[in-house]
Amino acid sequence: MPENAGEGTRSPLNLVVLALLYEAPMHPYRMHTLIRERGKDRVVNVRSRNSVQQTVGRLEREGLIAASGTEQAGRYPQRTVYEITARGCSELLGSLHRLLSTPAREFPLFPAALSYMAIVTTSTAAELLRQRRAELAETVARTAETTRRAAEALPRIHLIEDEYAVAMGEAEIAWIDRTLGEIASGELDWDPERLIERARRDEH
Repeated sequence: MPENAGEGTRSPLNLVVLALLYEAPMHPYRMHTLIRERGKDRVVNVRSRNSVQQTVGRLEREGLIAASGTEQAGRYPQRTVYEITARGCSELLGSLHRLLSTPAREFPLFPAALSYMAIVTTSTAAELLRQRRAELAETVARTAETTRRAAEALPRIHLIEDEYAVAMGEAEIAWIDRTLGEIASGELDWDPERLIERARRDEH
């Protein structure tokens, strides 16, 4: 495997499209359908069908996939079928090795918001965190139930990302509960106006 293999897989959808073509050649509409049928739309954004088509076009330009023929079923229009190239296989496997072994430096929005939570009052922050906790709890419960039902028909490995999502959701709920308790007890406290005044003084 080339040393830099996997460096070009810059998005989750790139990875998923390559993985689907690693299974078998197919057209973009089939890819979009499988992503939704398998619940992979919980880990990649395919709200727009064009997103798959755009990803396919980009991967083809990079030489990671190639058109292998056309397919037509009934009255549906003729569709181009794609297959993964040798370079695409190397890219896919390199990406899996890198992403599974090395924590990526990601920039999710929630930590960014937490870093400026001091702008709002403790009471406002607590209320917002309670709202987040309630929504998280619903999402975790729903995902856990969906995973439990799917496990009756699918091998566990096909649901591993959902297990991870549940575990991460439960961990975040536990952190929110702990933080809410510290705000309620006064252990975690701040005054937005004083903090802003201090920041302004530090600028001079």
